[in-house]
Amino acid sequence: MTMAAEGGIPAVDTATSGAGGFSLSGITIIAIRITGAGLGFAAQALASRLIGAEQFGYYALAFVWLLLLGHGATAGTNQLICRFLATYRERGDKNPAAGLLRFAFLMAGTVAALTALIAIAIVHSGFVAVDAEFVVLASLAFAAIPLLVLQDFLEAIARGMDRPGLGIAPAMLMRHLAILVGAGSLLMLGKDATAMTVMTMTIAGLLASVAIQFALLYGRLRVELRGAKPAYESAMWFRTALPIALLDATDVLFNNADILILALFAPPEIIAFYYAATRLVQLLGYVPYGISAATAQKYAMLAERDDRTSLQALISAATALSTALALAGTIVLAVTGGYLLLVFGEGFDAAATVLPVLCLGIVLICAFGPGEDVLTMLGHERICSATFITFVGVNIALNFALIPAFGMMGSAAATATALGLRSAVLAWFAHRRTGLFLPLSIARTRAAWRHWKEQG
Repeated sequence: MTMAAEGGIPAVDTATSGAGGFSLSGITIIAIRITGAGLGFAAQALASRLIGAEQFGYYALAFVWLLLLGHGATAGTNQLICRFLATYRERGDKNPAAGLLRFAFLMAGTVAALTALIAIAIVHSGFVAVDAEFVVLASLAFAAIPLLVLQDFLEAIARGMDRPGLGIAPAMLMRHLAILVGAGSLLMLGKDATAMTVMTMTIAGLLASVAIQFALLYGRLRVELRGAKPAYESAMWFRTALPIALLDATDVLFNNADILILALFAPPEIIAFYYAATRLVQLLGYVPYGISAATAQKYAMLAERDDRTSLQALISAATALSTALALAGTIVLAVTGGYLLLVFGEGFDAAATVLPVLCLGIVLICAFGPGEDVLTMLGHERICSATFITFVGVNIALNFALIPAFGMMGSAAATATALGLRSAVLAWFAHRRTGLFLPLSIARTRAAWRHWKEQG
């Protein structure tokens, strides 16, 4: 690295913005996510066999609520940190970087604590009719909301520092390892367990991952911000974070609406079957996520340099790589999915038919390009947020329309359709607002390859 300014934080090495830096970083993140997904699959399968389909259905529903409220309670600080920390590092300006982290921590922490308290109060109020057993389980899950927000906060710092692996690896590995070790030990000992047992293991893994993330990042962050006098651009940060907060909340709701709505019409066993299918498809979901973790901050850096040629080339390369990987994964899951689902237990292969449909949604996300990242990193987060809000409504409406008649297949079809439409609209808005072309294009992929070859 070089110093962007005397006494400043290190500027980003321009070499890492090229094809080599992108491909190595992107593939590393995808490898971490897929490894984590593999561990997660094994952990969830062990948990299912340990507690049975009905208890696993209860756990899945409580865990989905934890993800929904936890990721939604970040108050837009994830993308805020990723975008502005990358920008400040590019400028070599550490004072607003230090202020940003304090501002984001206070904002996210306050929202997380309030969300946890309100959720626990609601589930105990009797306002929502749920089993007494689920009340205790949900309360335990909701108590972990601040931990999940802190995990996301640390991951965002790592991405803003262009070190995404430091933030993602602990989060992807420790939670699953905790379930693997715990559930595997209980199975070997022949001990009984419940959904509460598995949720406790999940939270233990979450706590361990946060501790490791902090240990990995603290030293690097302390060096970069040594001597900084925090400067605050609170009004701008808040204006930027608010639409991103709506975007994050609606995105998490979008991604989990199928399970939540299916739970209104189906027994716990069916929820367990469908949830197991989504765990398999999550392998594909980590493809666009991994590419995003490696490139989103680079979009902000290249925009700051006004290097539109490299920016367009990077977008085209990201789209091509993610689509190719998603298609390959879809073929593999279509062939092996039924057998893999049986690992969860007898009857779980009933969800095999929904796998190709769920995979199609991921392929469409990749093929239409990184619309969300381009819009949020280049300052168009409001239109991105509005699009997400619109399509979470579309997704919910489609799920309510199709689930009563088609069950799990209706849920999968609704989700894939809404994903494809949302991705297409985001790509259209990105083109209108920035002039950049996002969808998969052979000609633009070749142009991107030529550009990176010329750049060395």
